[in-house]
Amino acid sequence: MDIKNIKKEWNAKILDILKAFIHICDTHHLRYYCCAGTAIGAVRHHGMIPWDDDIDVIMPRPDYDRLIEIAQKEDFGKYEVVTPYNNERYPLYSSKLVDKSTTLIEEKERPCVIGLFIDIFPLDATDDDEEKAKALQRKYVKVINRLNAISTRNSFGEYLALLSDKKTWGRFAIKTAGFFFRPILRRRLIQQMDELSHLYDFDKAKNVQVYTGSYHYKEIFPKEWLGKGKEFPFEDTTVLLPEQADTYLRHFFGDYMQYPPVEQRVEKHLRYYLNMEKRETWDEIKKKLK
Repeated sequence: MDIKNIKKEWNAKILDILKAFIHICDTHHLRYYCCAGTAIGAVRHHGMIPWDDDIDVIMPRPDYDRLIEIAQKEDFGKYEVVTPYNNERYPLYSSKLVDKSTTLIEEKERPCVIGLFIDIFPLDATDDDEEKAKALQRKYVKVINRLNAISTRNSFGEYLALLSDKKTWGRFAIKTAGFFFRPILRRRLIQQMDELSHLYDFDKAKNVQVYTGSYHYKEIFPKEWLGKGKEFPFEDTTVLLPEQADTYLRHFFGDYMQYPPVEQRVEKHLRYYLNMEKRETWDEIKKKLK
């Protein structure tokens, strides 16, 4: 779904979600840092990148686990924390703070009903040896890919096409197993990711990594860059970035103050179904989409 005509309202709502998230963190003394395009936006634009359409934050694993624990007991009003533990249809290992008064399905092939959101990525301790940390990431990615395979709905033709190439036989096998044993397999995959995420003590670790991030080995970096966080203006509020924000951003993006080519200044996230006025059920949505 194209959001250009509603971008102002969209951005206002996800900014409100960010403010609610910061309030939760401040109330419960939880650490967080803006990351990815949100961090660039804070430094370069003092707000959202004009063509961006989402907000991303990372949380040290102890704080992330604490947030999930708090969310199980506390009512956040119009907001909820959506995780792989509380939503069987949710296809990710990271979490989202979601506006319950809106409806969003990101992908037709993975029809999970949520609402407008900000992404919350766990930041995990990893091995001090960078090569061992990379090996852990490769192991983790294999598990994530299996979770993605059993969460994605394909047409029968697409499903059979996986047999045409030996490279996709493994995906065919995991999707077949997922068809018959999805709940059990899903729980096992999430358990495997939990185990990998808790191998090291965050407070004692030298290096950290965002296993669920999009920047491959760049997601591995020294924990000392984080510090207590550094404040930056962001629209009409203030957010925290890693204390060594410049070092952190250059590690990921090089000259992050340089604007990308015009053709790359586009929204990148998928929206299969959107209702910004109320929350709808999957059954209600299916009737509309027939």
